[in-house]
Amino acid sequence: MKNVCIKQKLIVTALAGAIMIPGRAITAKAAGENEDSDSPLPIAGIETVLTECYKSDVKDNINLYLVPTNEGEYLNRAFSNVSDFTYIRSAPDEYSDWTGKLYPDSTVTVLEYVGDWVKIQSGNAFGYVPETALYTGEQAQQRAKEFEKTKVTVTAGVLNVRSGQSTETQILTQVYAGETYLVTGEAVYGWYPVMVGETSGWVCGDYVDLKNELAYGESREEEERRLAEEAAAAARAAAGQAVVDFACQYIGYPYVWGGTSLTNGADCSGFVQAVYREFGISLPRTTWAMEGSGYGVSYADAKPGDLIVYSGHVGIYMGDGTIVNSRNAQTGIGISNVDTSKIVAVRRVL
Repeated sequence: MKNVCIKQKLIVTALAGAIMIPGRAITAKAAGENEDSDSPLPIAGIETVLTECYKSDVKDNINLYLVPTNEGEYLNRAFSNVSDFTYIRSAPDEYSDWTGKLYPDSTVTVLEYVGDWVKIQSGNAFGYVPETALYTGEQAQQRAKEFEKTKVTVTAGVLNVRSGQSTETQILTQVYAGETYLVTGEAVYGWYPVMVGETSGWVCGDYVDLKNELAYGESREEEERRLAEEAAAAARAAAGQAVVDFACQYIGYPYVWGGTSLTNGADCSGFVQAVYREFGISLPRTTWAMEGSGYGVSYADAKPGDLIVYSGHVGIYMGDGTIVNSRNAQTGIGISNVDTSKIVAVRRVL
């Protein structure tokens, strides 16, 4: 088939000479086939396709199919044009039930145009949104970069997050193999700016995989699950802060090897065990056993109340890079920086 130039490149999906136009079936005889044959095949001629487009409802949205691109990725891709969110509805009207939500950063696949409404799929969300809620065609291509999010996945066992683009700069925190973080700006000398929890820093590009991702809408069921998870996380956060507040009441009390008393003295694991006992949570007696308590999280995801386990030591994370712990006979129960020793594990027991 010869290429046909028409001011803009037409991107189509071809299979056995077929060109598909949504909501329209166009048929003709196969080239060289007897005119009396009753076996129809879709027309492959671009002029016929365009003529039929302008006869059909597709004519008002023809630029969606004529966006210049080498990959054809904007053939039926659009992006949300909303300030907060818009409902994805079960039918093309504002009175039908909603099946999901489209947010300001959402990418959609256009399935059909129905009057002033568009049938779309965005992730697992499926239904109709007002046409005004979308950027399509040339606008979609022009705004695509605004909707792409770049993320890095750590490939090294342990990777330092630094304050600048050099191994000579300060280590702010560490991330671990398989963890993924959002890139917050442009790379500088092969280093990428990332956000790790509340810490903004730089990671070396030699030890991460880079990937561009798009965000999608949310189905009603997904929103319900997310809200339930957020409520549970908020409850855990409140409980964790309560643990920290309770533990801090005993700052200044003595360290006693083998002790488990908050007032008469405790060692590191005895202190942690005694604090959590007040909240109805039973923990093992030793640091080594606590390493297997609850479930593990990365330090980047550590929350107040989590256990920070070292080799032979344990404390309760307070947030902002500090722990409350029973350190030694000289300092007793007090506050320490989390990076005074190498972290072995972070355990969440709430």
